[in-house]
Amino acid sequence: MATDPDLLKKISCFQGLSDEQIKDIAQIAVSVCYPPHHNIFEEGVMGKRLYFLLKGKVEILFNTGKPTLTQIDLKEGEHIMGCSAMMEPYMYTATNRSLTEVEVLEINISQLQELMKKDCQIGLAIQSQLIKFMKEYILRLRNMLSER
Repeated sequence: MATDPDLLKKISCFQGLSDEQIKDIAQIAVSVCYPPHHNIFEEGVMGKRLYFLLKGKVEILFNTGKPTLTQIDLKEGEHIMGCSAMMEPYMYTATNRSLTEVEVLEINISQLQELMKKDCQIGLAIQSQLIKFMKEYILRLRNMLSER
């Protein structure tokens, strides 16, 4: 079932796109709720979906060779998740687990890539936002590490 285009208009990644472009993305987007302590996706697994956190709190975990995963960050509010699956080797680089009940918008990556090929403006807008997000996130993690 398609997502309400008005929901997509509120997500920064899609701002600047036309109503028609938003409707095209809404056709491949699904809003899903997960209970607390649910792995939304796992590190090392082939990525099939791009996620946008809409509500709730998520922990980001890495495998550091210890017996349990290491929490490196917490996210709540609007947040892009799983963007590493948009780039070769198309795998998730962290595990994202819900701490509370969460609502996410899920977009099938292969369908999104097809849409991006058909409409270069969509592709450019989304890739630009993903690069911006990843740059800011890397800088944020670096600052967190330097404070330890």
